[in-house]
Amino acid sequence: WLVAVHSDYGRYLEAAESHQGEMIVPQHLHEASSFLHTELLTWLTGTQLALVLRGLPLSGGATNGFAAWRTLCEEEERMDPAAQVAVLQELLHPEFESSEGGWRQGWAEWEAKLARHAPLLGSLGDAVRTGIVRARAP
Repeated sequence: WLVAVHSDYGRYLEAAESHQGEMIVPQHLHEASSFLHTELLTWLTGTQLALVLRGLPLSGGATNGFAAWRTLCEEEERMDPAAQVAVLQELLHPEFESSEGGWRQGWAEWEAKLARHAPLLGSLGDAVRTGIVRARAP
């Protein structure tokens, strides 16, 4: 979905995933990096949020969303295959009704989980997402 915000985000995220060493964001990407960091803080919970928060600068300096993205990708890669399959099963077969807030809340939580596990999922197209939601719509 970030590609809808800026068409180059896909390329930026791929570069961040494969970058080795300290990640210094070029001046022309500071705004994109800050936006990504804010979005990650907004959508993530639990362990993933803790990973992003751990990377916050203590001095109040600029945040690095691309470094946070790389950290999340590395964490996803460390998941053992059985855990990856369990996450994929949960994401591809959600139960929106089981959420305390009802179907709509369950849908919103599922969307947040999709964003959180984007490195594991790759590109889950709109048609697939729509199909999953439509099949579970009340």
